Amino acid sequence: MADVSSLGYLMPLLAFLLVFIVSYALLAKTKILAISNFWHIFLSLVIAIMFVVSPSATQFTMVSTPWIAVFIVTLFFILMLLTFVHGKLDEVVKSPAISIVLILVLLIIFVISAVNVFGPLVTSYLPGGSEATLTTQQAQTKHFFFSPAVIGAMILLVIAAVASWVLTK
Repeated sequence: MADVSSLGYLMPLLAFLLVFIVSYALLAKTKILAISNFWHIFLSLVIAIMFVVSPSATQFTMVSTPWIAVFIVTLFFILMLLTFVHGKLDEVVKSPAISIVLILVLLIIFVISAVNVFGPLVTSYLPGGSEATLTTQQAQTKHFFFSPAVIGAMILLVIAAVASWVLTK
């Protein structure tokens, strides 16, 4: 029987898949770019790769995903209860008050997750933050562009472009 802690090894892959699927769905559904399917897949792959390469973004995804899943399950049961009481789901869902509450709860989940993950990073830039952290970061910027991580990211971008092209053909 697999141990629950073994799922920790799959979390970056699951975060990649979640971000890819959600970003592709949003790009394809909204047609915000009004371009071909190739670009939707390519941009979704780039966004997902950025989330996997950045440990903070992966941690943000891993912190917020369980809360959103719990919220969706709870929302499902609340809507079922309202359907049993009220009779028609269409009237409940179309209410602007329900939409505003849903958006506010999602925003609260994202803000709490962001503060939890990015709080220590942001405090170094706020007044009273550690100035030693800023100087070491500025010194490291010089070597950033030729680091193996950046070169690897460029290779991943090329792979994402080729994969997008193959998938859309």
